[in-house]
Amino acid sequence: MKKRPLYFISREKEFELIQKLIVMVDNSAYDPETTCVIMASPDYSATVAMHLTHAWSNKGNILPIIPVDVTYPDEQPEPFIEKMKAQKDRITKYSKIVMVEAGIIRGGNWKWMLDVLYLWGFKRSDIVLVALCENIGSKIKSDYVAEYYDNEKEDLTFYFEKYNKHWPV
Repeated sequence: MKKRPLYFISREKEFELIQKLIVMVDNSAYDPETTCVIMASPDYSATVAMHLTHAWSNKGNILPIIPVDVTYPDEQPEPFIEKMKAQKDRITKYSKIVMVEAGIIRGGNWKWMLDVLYLWGFKRSDIVLVALCENIGSKIKSDYVAEYYDNEKEDLTFYFEKYNKHWPV
């Protein structure tokens, strides 16, 4: 397998893209009483979610953040689906969901997460998908994306990443 060049997101670039999302996302209807943020993949998305929720503060309150672990490409989603379902009471007390992810590569995690939310009665209009970076070939398209890249040509990599057994090297 030929190694692709990195689509490298430095700390400075991450901050720039977060600022772009703060400007792009229409958060006028986000109310901490009715809206929560699902932070998909906390190990990658914590910084993005933190900055966005603070920027989206309303009446002195930030939106609650609910972390949801997601699969790597070599993992099956079932255990992760069950972990998300265990948070049903925590999530379903809100009527609007904003899902935040640092990097959408294939869109598979967005898919199963949306399926769980639909099972609980949410409609797509109740959910906003926000991605810092998204592959142009993702099967699920986010509503707001700070920057697109092509996973066929480049390997999305963040400044904080080290060797990870789930990714080919």
